Amino acid sequence: MSIAKYVGRAVVIVYMDKKERISKRTIRVIRIDAGTIYAFDMSRNAPRRFASERILAVQPVIVHAS
Repeated sequence: MSIAKYVGRAVVIVYMDKKERISKRTIRVIRIDAGTIYAFDMSRNAPRRFASERILAVQPVIVHAS
């Protein structure tokens, strides 16, 4: 899974934290550095860091024109 192609875009991720709790987050990927994804978490309205090895799934957010 390559999240690098989503830098600058919004994606939905399924993430497992250190305590093995799974959550679904909508984030905007800012940059990737040494296995860490720096992103803006839209659900929490705050910047966050995510360990790439803990991301279980990624799906781009599709914006439909109306």
